[in-house]
Amino acid sequence: MYAGLRDIKRFTIAATDGDIGVSQDFLFDDRSWTVRYMYADTHKWLPLGEKVLISPISLRDIDVAAEKIHVKLTMQEVKDSPSIDEHQTVSRAYEALLFKYFGYGYYWTGPGVWGDYAHPTALAKSPQADMQDFEKITDDSIDDNHLRSIDELQGYGIKAKDDTFGQIYDLILDTDNWVIQFIVIDTHDLWPGGRKVLIAPKHIDSINWMEHAVNCHLSVEVIKHCPEFDSELLNDNTYQDKIKQQLATT
Repeated sequence: MYAGLRDIKRFTIAATDGDIGVSQDFLFDDRSWTVRYMYADTHKWLPLGEKVLISPISLRDIDVAAEKIHVKLTMQEVKDSPSIDEHQTVSRAYEALLFKYFGYGYYWTGPGVWGDYAHPTALAKSPQADMQDFEKITDDSIDDNHLRSIDELQGYGIKAKDDTFGQIYDLILDTDNWVIQFIVIDTHDLWPGGRKVLIAPKHIDSINWMEHAVNCHLSVEVIKHCPEFDSELLNDNTYQDKIKQQLATT
């Protein structure tokens, strides 16, 4: 299923025995364009309103009608998980601690976006990597943080190779593998009243987090002919095929 992160961001995250909180933000890897974590706001449940990280590895299903994300965790498991407040950033060291607590296999030890698997949930059943494997990672790679906030990215300006043409409006997620498939661009700078079009992560050359800008190698003229975004048709097979065909040749 495809879903816009703007919509999912307001969904309730439900454990097997009760609601954990609301999905407040997502952290994605800016190299693979894969969503690694959901930030759950637990202020209605935990006394101090701590924010906790939930990995899609724990996903059971997403109920769009009920606006709920169901995970295979208990409330107590979430409550006792390593606190993110103890770490300024989500470092690889913190991830290893979190994965050890939940008993997950490491996604960073294999060739794909989820290690040796195509889908994150497979890592819940995967034997956890030996801590010796983790210790082989250099200090540089541990500190090299590529996890970024989706909430921060939305609204960044898009710079084409010949002009600035709009802002990032939304990111379209494939909820099977949690890879971002499309980027929704608000092109109000090109057309009066604006129009939203789709580009692919492959069209992005770099993200300048200091300048709040995304560099794209497409020209403005090419952007004008990119497929128009229609949220109502997002999971229509004909619409999906049309988008993929257009962007494959862009």
